Amino acid sequence: MNRTEPRILINALFLQAHLGGIGNYCHELLRVLMRRHPDHRFTLLIPEKAAPNFTGLGEDLELWRVGIRSTALRQLYHQFILPFAVGRFRLIHSIGNIGMVLSPITQVITLHDTYEKVSPERFSWLKRCFMGWLISLSGRRAARVITDSANTAKDIARFYPHMAPKTTVVYLGNKYPVADPAEGRARRHFLFVGTLEPGKNLATVLRAFALFRKGRAEKLLIVGAMGWNQGALPELVDSLGIRGDVDFMGYITDDRLREIYASSRALILASSYEGFGLPAIEAMACGCPTILARNSSLPEAGGDSSLFFSTFDHGELARRMEEICSDEDLIGRTVRTGADHARKFTWDKTADETFAIYRQAGLRA
Repeated sequence: MNRTEPRILINALFLQAHLGGIGNYCHELLRVLMRRHPDHRFTLLIPEKAAPNFTGLGEDLELWRVGIRSTALRQLYHQFILPFAVGRFRLIHSIGNIGMVLSPITQVITLHDTYEKVSPERFSWLKRCFMGWLISLSGRRAARVITDSANTAKDIARFYPHMAPKTTVVYLGNKYPVADPAEGRARRHFLFVGTLEPGKNLATVLRAFALFRKGRAEKLLIVGAMGWNQGALPELVDSLGIRGDVDFMGYITDDRLREIYASSRALILASSYEGFGLPAIEAMACGCPTILARNSSLPEAGGDSSLFFSTFDHGELARRMEEICSDEDLIGRTVRTGADHARKFTWDKTADETFAIYRQAGLRA
């Protein structure tokens, strides 16, 4: 390996042990960047606990492992020690909303969402203020900012106007091959995908499911790691009388998730706010209809291929569930148009547009 190759540091210092949305973004983006740009050398800054998720990307990837477990201590390392250790790189891409405030090299930041502004109830007052401060300062000094949707770009212009002129929308990609929409399949359950935390609005999904399933033998599968402040979910499930019909599956493999998408009546995304809503694209690729809350970036993700409902209206959601079960023409139409929509979102396209932004930021061969 020629050690004089241009070096790019992917800063993923705050990933979790399991790959959530940002972790999958990092994995797929890096996988394609390495394949399409072998003339550049990539290093991944990663917490020790998350590193095993990336070892399969090849020997050419240098893993810079950090063993600091505390998030607060990692942030101190990020802001006060890391700037003195990145001099060998040409560019740093911070993929998790917050970059180095004082980066000594060219920095690109991906800002996936503005939860701290749009959904402040998700955070304590102190954490919300701290996040907003770091996003604002590191974004001010960044050469370029990438975001996942036009809606989030609009939010950036509203809450961080100094970042708007250098912000570019780069849509995320779909990691699953697009299924043949003519393929017949058994549809056995409804599906929810996402980390279980208040903003995902799972309570509305549970209430809608309880209303819909009266007199029916239906199941609701819930895929995603347990987040925070969800201790009341078991009590809600019991009070709705759906304990035996709801399966909390936790975190599962990509292959298993693909199988579940393919056998689901519909994916339901009820979030009160999303930076993009990639599970909708993945579901469409696998031939699964989608029912989405009508807010933030979800209409962008769903396009003309999804059914929509008012975010907290579980009655309207139950009616959409009824429609997707009873109208065969609707099912066929959403599956066909969903496949066409999913083909627009590829990781090759995401990587190419991202690398073009590296060039705009000043990266040279």
